[in-house]
Amino acid sequence: MDRHQILAFRLSRHHLAERLPAGSMIQAVAAAGVQETPRQTASLALHARVAGVSIAGIEQALKQDKTLLAIWSLRGAPYLVPTQDAAAFTTGAMPTGEDSWRTFFGGWATSLDMPLASLVEHAAKVAREVLDGQQLEVEAFRQQVARRMEEIRDLDPPSGAHADLPEPLFRAMGQLGIACIADNRRMTDALLARKDQWLGEPAGIVDQDIAQAELLRRYLRCYGPASHQSFAEWTLRSLSDVRAIFELIEPELVQVNAKRRPVQWLLASDVEALASPPEPTGVRLIPAQDPFLQQRDRDRLLPDRDLRRRLWRPVGAPGLVLVDGEAKGVWTSQRRGKSIQFTVQPFDRITSAERDAIAAEADTLAPLREADRTTLVLKT
Repeated sequence: MDRHQILAFRLSRHHLAERLPAGSMIQAVAAAGVQETPRQTASLALHARVAGVSIAGIEQALKQDKTLLAIWSLRGAPYLVPTQDAAAFTTGAMPTGEDSWRTFFGGWATSLDMPLASLVEHAAKVAREVLDGQQLEVEAFRQQVARRMEEIRDLDPPSGAHADLPEPLFRAMGQLGIACIADNRRMTDALLARKDQWLGEPAGIVDQDIAQAELLRRYLRCYGPASHQSFAEWTLRSLSDVRAIFELIEPELVQVNAKRRPVQWLLASDVEALASPPEPTGVRLIPAQDPFLQQRDRDRLLPDRDLRRRLWRPVGAPGLVLVDGEAKGVWTSQRRGKSIQFTVQPFDRITSAERDAIAAEADTLAPLREADRTTLVLKT
């Protein structure tokens, strides 16, 4: 089992080895969800996976058909998930126990200095009341919840916090299946709704063990072989919580040993697929925060440390250029009126044929950015 084999397997499971046919957005999103930060990330990620993706098609799936759901999910980040599979990405992503909640809250756990599970339970009751019969911008939602919860007011924010209220608490309302994002294209603030009222169906009772087990299966299908630690980082929960979730599907797992790596796990049903994955073809311009870039063992994708630093920047991270499954460089874009300039910084030499293929792929992104034309600049 070598690096090429593992990457080809993961590319295939992320639907990046070959594009799915038009109309397959639900299948693409179902793999591991699609993060929607920065804004428009989801449309670019879907374009890389599915033929014929359009902004209008995504909006219809979200707001009319409601087969896609925008919701605070993994790590509290906004995600697009299949509505029919929402439990895996909400209840399944939710921390279990105080240690996991403290991991999820980060520095805010110290600022709050109270049992977090109880705090979340109280906030859930308040959030249901606040969103009952109305949609609110995120900031208005925060303020209305805070007015009803004295324990989260007048706190000392931890270092690096961007607000004076504990943001993880509000994001947890997505994982509890209470709040969903009704409109994320607003220029100022996303609009929230109560999930049951947005979908027009009562909130059902979800078995957390079943939901967590299903999320782990999806993770291993897309990121396997993977360790306990990598799943803990992907879900932002404690290792003790993760070990308990792995035990839920222990009969379905096989252990994979690799030199200089922790013990890793794979679904037994994927052993054959890993042994003989399909060869990736074509060019993809995948965005920063694309699901494929959220693999935790980043050295498998880019063994060179300097290249990893160029791709995974803490601020203003670029996207990745894939050519036949190989990482060829990073890309950024800048709007200039009705035109978009794509700037590619190659990791190594790019042939003229590869340049033409990258330019052609960039052209297909113009409608997603409501542009008439594109230009490509190679920056060495």
